[in-house]
Amino acid sequence: MDLKPVLLLIASLCFVLCQRPFYAGKHPIGYPEVEETSDDGGSTEFPLERLPLEARGDIELVKRLIKLPIDQQPFWLINWQALEWYRQHPRTYPIRQNSFLDNQ
Repeated sequence: MDLKPVLLLIASLCFVLCQRPFYAGKHPIGYPEVEETSDDGGSTEFPLERLPLEARGDIELVKRLIKLPIDQQPFWLINWQALEWYRQHPRTYPIRQNSFLDNQ
């Protein structure tokens, strides 16, 4: 009996089954799964009219990334959110009197 075809079949079957381990899950690798919320999608605390440059005008990408936990969000999105907060809440300081000028 010729064992070469059987060994070839067993070896190819091992290569096919070992491509993705069973503990890695059945979903494809890529975007993380995000729990769907019941909101209308427009209740973010930052204006999405002025998107970050890295989003390249893709508002759906920004909405999807904002729903992720903070430790899984990209840095450019976290940085953009911080800058938008400072743009909306600018710090202003009162002007002090100059002690070197004589107010006569």
